[in-house]
Amino acid sequence: MYSNIADLALCELPPTLENILIKKLDVPHEFKGEYGWKKLGEAFEIDNDDLTYLETAYKRSVGSPTKELLEILDKTQRRTLGEVLNKLKGSHVNRPDVAWLIHVRQK
Repeated sequence: MYSNIADLALCELPPTLENILIKKLDVPHEFKGEYGWKKLGEAFEIDNDDLTYLETAYKRSVGSPTKELLEILDKTQRRTLGEVLNKLKGSHVNRPDVAWLIHVRQK
């Protein structure tokens, strides 16, 4: 579907791929109890105040901290989907299952 998914800017992320990230990272990991979006934000060294704000805002509404985090990563750091996938596979976030789903669904 996409010739080089790694170079895809986060603002160009198709809704189907964004929804995979949201559905997998907005909920706590079933064995670890950690939120994937928060681990991802930490891996990209997002300020702790911003992460706390995302968590608080999420608890008060039906918004998505993952979606908000992707917007932060796009606007302030100009990150690509490839960079996000690498962090998901890395030891800090440790969610290769989510990265694998993105690779499978983009084909």
